[in-house]
Amino acid sequence: MRTILFLIVIPVSLIAQSRDYFIYPVPLAPNDFISTVGLSLAELPEDQVEEVSTAIRAPLFNFQARYGLPENFSLYGAFYTNFATYHFSLGPRWKYRIDRLSFYLGYDVAFWFGALNQFGYDSKVNAWMHYPNFSLGYEFNKFAVTIKAELIYQVDLTVKSEDVEVSTEYNKFVGTAIGAYIEQPLWKDNIVILGIKVNYTKYYYPIWAAFPTFDRYFYIPEIVIGLNL
Repeated sequence: MRTILFLIVIPVSLIAQSRDYFIYPVPLAPNDFISTVGLSLAELPEDQVEEVSTAIRAPLFNFQARYGLPENFSLYGAFYTNFATYHFSLGPRWKYRIDRLSFYLGYDVAFWFGALNQFGYDSKVNAWMHYPNFSLGYEFNKFAVTIKAELIYQVDLTVKSEDVEVSTEYNKFVGTAIGAYIEQPLWKDNIVILGIKVNYTKYYYPIWAAFPTFDRYFYIPEIVIGLNL
């Protein structure tokens, strides 16, 4: 992937002293609520998507939120879409912090579905996914850095193409993902998120319409951009 990174230097006087980070495992008091919107752009395997519609190559847009609970717990929810696929996830987080070093343990359960009735396709799919995850972050004076790792399990996949339907009812480990993120306060309470995520997986759900049949792992890198609301 050819990526050009721009370094934006912001005068200290323009940086708000907000610490409402989202990716960084920031402590949340009970009933506190934070959210972010963003998108991710992936470098897809050409041998899987060479002839697939550009709808599958579209970026994934997302809305994510966290809600504070007692005893260092919080509830995480997210919605991802490229307008051919819709992915909803929900799960708990438990936080522990030592000075500026903080980490989360989490477990997300997701349901996703897709439908494509254009470009010669008449296909639908739905499945459940499980994402055990771990985040480790460090807060510097003006920004925060976080590493997040997760395992990916696929459950109950159902695929329908025209009148043919195929279902599975077993748990299947399909890969892992690890990401590195920087969060930088900009103005007022707004914080920008820049990250790189690498998926190492047999099944990358946004390209379901390619009906991938390769039984091997692919490296699928993503550029992640977000803004805290």
